[in-house]
Amino acid sequence: MATWMLRLLTMIPGLLPLVFAAAAIASPATGPLRWTALPVETAAAGEAAAAGEAAAGDFVLSFGVADAEALIVRLDHDGESRLLLVQTPDSGFATRPIAAPMLAMPVQLPPGISTLVIGYRLHADTPLQLRLRTAADYDHWQATRHLLDGVLLGLFVAMILVALLHFFALRSPEYLLYVATCGMVLAFLAQIGGYGFMYLWPEAPGWNQVAPILFMGGVQLAHLAFTIRLLDLRRRAPLLRRAMLLIVAAVPAGFAVFFLTGTLAPLFALSVLYTPLLLIAGLGAVRDGVAGARFFLAGAAALVLFVNLAFGAGVVGGVPLPGGDVFLYPKLGYLIEAACFTGALADRLRVARAQAETALRLRLIDAEELARAEAGKYQALRIAHDRQLQLAASGHDLAQPLQSIRLALTAMRDDEDNRRIRAHIDRALDLTRLMIDELIQGARRAPAVLPLDLAEVFEDLAERHRPQAAARRMRLRMVPTTARVEASQLVLTRILDNLIGNALRYGRSRVVAGVRHRPGFLSIEIHDDGPGIDPAERDRLLAPFVQGGGQAGAEGFGLGLHIVQRLSAQSGFELDIRARPGRGSVFTISIPRKPR
Repeated sequence: MATWMLRLLTMIPGLLPLVFAAAAIASPATGPLRWTALPVETAAAGEAAAAGEAAAGDFVLSFGVADAEALIVRLDHDGESRLLLVQTPDSGFATRPIAAPMLAMPVQLPPGISTLVIGYRLHADTPLQLRLRTAADYDHWQATRHLLDGVLLGLFVAMILVALLHFFALRSPEYLLYVATCGMVLAFLAQIGGYGFMYLWPEAPGWNQVAPILFMGGVQLAHLAFTIRLLDLRRRAPLLRRAMLLIVAAVPAGFAVFFLTGTLAPLFALSVLYTPLLLIAGLGAVRDGVAGARFFLAGAAALVLFVNLAFGAGVVGGVPLPGGDVFLYPKLGYLIEAACFTGALADRLRVARAQAETALRLRLIDAEELARAEAGKYQALRIAHDRQLQLAASGHDLAQPLQSIRLALTAMRDDEDNRRIRAHIDRALDLTRLMIDELIQGARRAPAVLPLDLAEVFEDLAERHRPQAAARRMRLRMVPTTARVEASQLVLTRILDNLIGNALRYGRSRVVAGVRHRPGFLSIEIHDDGPGIDPAERDRLLAPFVQGGGQAGAEGFGLGLHIVQRLSAQSGFELDIRARPGRGSVFTISIPRKPR
């Protein structure tokens, strides 16, 4: 909605000629004249000097308003009446007795008691602020007023230019809404100050009468759009935003009532409702810690004090605050408000910059940490590769004595018993040779993943570990299976060799290996009836060079479970250990049905 309002505000300059014409036609007469009298007593020049009274002669009567729909001034003196001025709704600026922004006329007063009788009609029923000044006092007052208005204009223009620069730099809509608000305020203040009629439309008195009302409505519309956007009411306070949008929707109806009947009651009621909403929005934003909320609340408070209370009281006929000129209050109020809104935008910009700097600092820290992590990773990979090369070199050196063992076996007698032993040793040597070759090749590439028949893998495992089981008088049982998996034969064989070897080393009477099918996985389980594993010891036993307790634990190097864990993690397998002290252990390797 704020975007729609922003677009509407940008269309206002193109619509102004049509609005001017419609307002000039639709503006009705507002009823009979109001009358007031200003008694004046003057003395002859010599007598006035002696008595300290005003001397008869030339004076200037200022009415304290920029324009009037109708104005009649007559002078009553010694039972005679003389008509001094008549202004009608059709009177242009050129018919004024004094070419000044604020309505004024020269008056020549005779000695004695005189009465200036004024009949007038103003569109807002505003009372006149009559002041009778000498010509010199009037010139001084005019000069002072022009100076203050010039300073006010300069300040508003400066704030608008700064906001425009920020908008073009940041492309943030609230800056453009702030420009629209200041622009409408400036137009309103120029109009109630008389400069619009004097410089822009001196031949359009009808439009000049309704322009302040339209500009005031424009101020409220721009103000509400700026508030919704600045305080993020769409997200923070949707109910308050809806209330403001209802006022926005009701403003055109208020204008229609004014154009048709001349009454300002609906627009005045909307203005009364509009100001508390600004204060509520500001208080809520301060409570929520919104950037710039304190400045906004201060500006809204200045608006209430100077525009709604002081200026409003003067417009509807009440007693304004001390100071005389009731039109001074909206100038002060809107200037303070605009300055506070500038502070709110600056505070938001400060917070945004601080957040951007914090985000940049965090990104730099993340980049440094990432660089350190990459350097550490590179160092670790280099060390791992060096160690792998060392292992490959050691494996290469082991190949020679293994070949010597193979040649020595050919010298054994060729009988049935020796053939079976030789076949077993040949398979062990083949596996050892495969492991050494894979270790050397692993320094250059990852292990090959191929379809494997687990029945053949189990058969080879049983053949290799049966002598160890027989030596420990244990039963090794491989449950028959037809399952197939995709894995590296060397990796899977090393994992299962270590698990079965550990089970035979720590078990009491039996070790069972089998396959279970699970959703998405095929699990190979190794069961033993050994002493089990204390849950508190599980993580420690997965570390390298750590062995389990008991006498049997003196065998080996403490690398079996660590190798199983590392190879499983590298291959995408899941290792699970279920064990309770005194009731054996179950080691499970879960292989995904589709390689990860």
